[in-house]
Amino acid sequence: MSLKKLQQEYRETSTREIYVAAFENFLYGLLGAILVVFIAEKIDIAVLVAYMIYYFYVGKVVNRPKYVTSLGKFIVFPVPAALGAFTGYKLAQWLSLVL
Repeated sequence: MSLKKLQQEYRETSTREIYVAAFENFLYGLLGAILVVFIAEKIDIAVLVAYMIYYFYVGKVVNRPKYVTSLGKFIVFPVPAALGAFTGYKLAQWLSLVL
């Protein structure tokens, strides 16, 4: 993975496409992390709702085209997904106190 290749792929990709993909990956990480916290806290109704939302969303993620560029594989997928997972972890802790 070279920096020049990433820059070229970034220039060739529309800003909207990058934002949409980053948001989808952020949401994917967020939903997965929320689920883990609710399971650990044993909040059954929250686990059920989180599973339903997560698996409906996984159906969308699985059926989208795979990332074939270095930009998608090394930036657009892992960074927003990790940020989403951390946000979901923190958000679920707060939600578990409220529920």
